[in-house]
Amino acid sequence: MGMRLVVTGGGTGGHIYPALAVAELMREDPSVASVTYIGKTGGLENELVPQHGIEFLGISFYGMPRGKSLLLPFRLLVWLARLEQAKRKARAYLSEIRPNVVFGTGGYVSAPVLMAAHDLKIPYVVHEPDANPGLVNRLMGRQAAVITTSFTEGAELLRHKPTQEILVTGNPIRGTIGTLSRPEAQKLLGLDWPEGQKVLLVTGGSQGARRINLAVVEALPRLLDELGLAIIHITGKKLYDETIEALDTLDPALKSHACYQVRPYSGEMAALLAVADMAVCRAGSLSLSEMYVCGVPTILVPYPHAAADHQRKNAQASVRAEASVMIEDAECSGEALLREINGLLKNPHRLLTMKSAAIGLGHPDATSQIVGCLKKIAHFP
Repeated sequence: MGMRLVVTGGGTGGHIYPALAVAELMREDPSVASVTYIGKTGGLENELVPQHGIEFLGISFYGMPRGKSLLLPFRLLVWLARLEQAKRKARAYLSEIRPNVVFGTGGYVSAPVLMAAHDLKIPYVVHEPDANPGLVNRLMGRQAAVITTSFTEGAELLRHKPTQEILVTGNPIRGTIGTLSRPEAQKLLGLDWPEGQKVLLVTGGSQGARRINLAVVEALPRLLDELGLAIIHITGKKLYDETIEALDTLDPALKSHACYQVRPYSGEMAALLAVADMAVCRAGSLSLSEMYVCGVPTILVPYPHAAADHQRKNAQASVRAEASVMIEDAECSGEALLREINGLLKNPHRLLTMKSAAIGLGHPDATSQIVGCLKKIAHFP
């Protein structure tokens, strides 16, 4: 009988996509009999996982209530009851699947699944995508067979026993990211920009980033005409129309500029990263991992409302490693972007240093390394 794997994690793409990357690579292995994803019913993972042909099983659960409220003790009691229900459901799933190992990438939905695995004496691996480990992974890491992590900074915060194995693997990445040459990518994207022209990629992640979009629009005439950049601007689907309105208010001709492309979304991220000389983006762990593997220097604008301020912690770790510069969200204006971008263009040596630092932080083999770890724990060669 072949190996059986359960993966779990949810809430955001930073938890879901690494789990999917591992699930997809595992599914290609002839020694693997089944791969099942357990996540939140109605969550983002409920939508994404079936699209990739992977079996999805749902449980109903939500994050632990926090804050100051007279009702907090009551809410915590209700939540503990829900946790027990979710754990029972997860235990029923695991008892039926009988996996050899469980892989969890964080998010509150992974907690009852990993607790159930511990109750059933099924070994599990915890993967932490951020520089500042999340609460679930900190707690569930206590009984993990192995902990894998994306950032060196977060590794020791997860260690509960001196003998516990912690591997800095980087984030699992899907698809062809990091494998395309620049000419291949340009052909794929249909770009005929002059050779040697610097390309700036702007992306706010899957949801987009209003602050980044508006700052780029404000700076666009000077970025194109004074600095001579070519720009690919991914606005996010929800923010595309308002970005177009801002462009029209500033100068409608900008939309048809030969060196500017504005899109709501692109499924060609591997190609975009292969042509980018630098990028303006948020500081989600998965975005950073993709930038690192492709050696793209970044100007990071961390999302200020991310849980436990993890995007700022990711950005600070990247700045310390000299792969990035950072602009606080509240200070992200057209002028601030121009200042940082112009400073990098005028200092080619620093841009090369940032590129080298990014490559040094990249982990192109993260997915296969984690798959190897899971197979070892499951005692499959």
